[in-house]
Amino acid sequence: LRCSFLRLLREGSLSMEDEDDATAPEFEQSVIKSKIVEYEAFLENVLKRELKCSLDEYRKDAEVLDQCRQLRKNLDMLQKGNITELETMIDIGCQFFAKAFVPNTSRIFVDVGLGFRLEMTHSEATEFLTQREGCILAKLELRKAKTARIKADIHEALHLMDLMTQIQAGGKPWLEGMDEDVIATPA
Repeated sequence: LRCSFLRLLREGSLSMEDEDDATAPEFEQSVIKSKIVEYEAFLENVLKRELKCSLDEYRKDAEVLDQCRQLRKNLDMLQKGNITELETMIDIGCQFFAKAFVPNTSRIFVDVGLGFRLEMTHSEATEFLTQREGCILAKLELRKAKTARIKADIHEALHLMDLMTQIQAGGKPWLEGMDEDVIATPA
């Protein structure tokens, strides 16, 4: 983002013509205004949309992780309680439930992805779920890093828009915070 602003300076769209003082660049107002509009559009149409998608993907993966942990907890309960048969409610779609009787709980079907379900013993399922949780946690860390990068890009875009707005108003943000002696020293 900052590169775009610096590129404008190099190309001459934002001229660095000298007036009274050698450190005071002069910027064309129309170029600054168009760049502010361009950055606002980029922020709204690209960065905020990417942030929303990234957060939605994170939430979806976190939900899958919760389901894995819940299934592992239920498996532990079945093993510790020595439960051999089970009566439960099954979701048959669209939040409609039906009673189901499971005569043998020694083997269960586990969703392994891509719509495939694999029949496993309790110990196999527990091992599989442990490995799957590790993969999902790694994926969540990548999603966190991506979200942090997008948030940093948004922050940078807002900062650059603020600088351009200050320049448009006649300010010199590159001189703010500098010592007066440094400013007065000829280059």
